[in-house]
Amino acid sequence: MNPVQTEVLYSKALELAELKESDTIIDAYCGIGTISLFAAKKVKKVYGIEIVEAAVLDARENAKNNNITNAEFLLGKSEDVIKDLISKDVQIDTVIVDPPRKGCEESFLRDLASMGIEKIVYVSCNPATLARDMEIMRGLGYKLGAVQPVDMFPGTYHVETVALLSKLDVDKHISVEIELDEMDLTSAESKATYAQIKEYVWNKFQLKVSTLYIAQIKRKCGIELREHYNKSKKEKQIIPQCTPEKEEAIMDALRHFKMI
Repeated sequence: MNPVQTEVLYSKALELAELKESDTIIDAYCGIGTISLFAAKKVKKVYGIEIVEAAVLDARENAKNNNITNAEFLLGKSEDVIKDLISKDVQIDTVIVDPPRKGCEESFLRDLASMGIEKIVYVSCNPATLARDMEIMRGLGYKLGAVQPVDMFPGTYHVETVALLSKLDVDKHISVEIELDEMDLTSAESKATYAQIKEYVWNKFQLKVSTLYIAQIKRKCGIELREHYNKSKKEKQIIPQCTPEKEEAIMDALRHFKMI
C-alpha cells in the first residue's frame, strides 16, 4: 500500500462529493471502513456496506478505536442494504462506491438510478471497468463530472481514479416536442425544477426529498411526466414510496410554485 497516496485518493473523493454536515451518505464496498471513517468527520451519518463479514467486524472496531460514533457498518450486498435503508425512509444524499477490479454489477447501478440517488462518487482501480460503468450510468441519466487519476503504484501501469457522477435534472435535459395546444397541459411542469422544489422543502420544513418522491407526487397530482428514462428493467423492482409528511411538504412546494 501507499499511505501517502491513499490519503490523496480519499481526500479527492470527499472533495468531489462536496459533503455537508447535514448529509447522510453510503460507502458501498466499504471494506474495513477507511473511506467511511474519513467521511464521518464531515457528515451527519455514514453507512458503510460490505459483503465480507470479517471486514465489517474490522470496520466496526476501527470506528471504535477512532472514537467515531456516526458511522454504522452493515453486512450484505450493497443494493439490498440500500433498498432496506430507503424503505425505512433514510434519505441518502451521496453514494461512494469503491468496487473491486471487476467494477459494479449493472443491476446495482440500475438500482442506484431507480432509487433516485443524485450524486455518486466512483473510486476505481481499473480504468476499463470504470469506462464501462460510466457508459452504463450515462444511459441511466447521469453525467460524468470531474475525473482525477491518482498514481498509487509508481513504476507500474496500475492507476486509481476518482470520478463524479451527477443525476441530470429532467426539467433541463429531457427533449420534448410540444404542440401549441398542449402548452396548458405541460406548463405546470416548467414552473420549477426538481432542485428548486428540494430547496424550498428544505428551507421551509428541513426535510430532504428525493427526485423520485417529487416525481411520485407530481404524478399523483396529475402533472404529466415522460416515462422515467432510467426505469429499472427488473420485474420485481422495489420502489420506495414517499411518506405522508414529505408528501405534504412537496404538495406545499407545488402550490407555492403554482404548479397545482
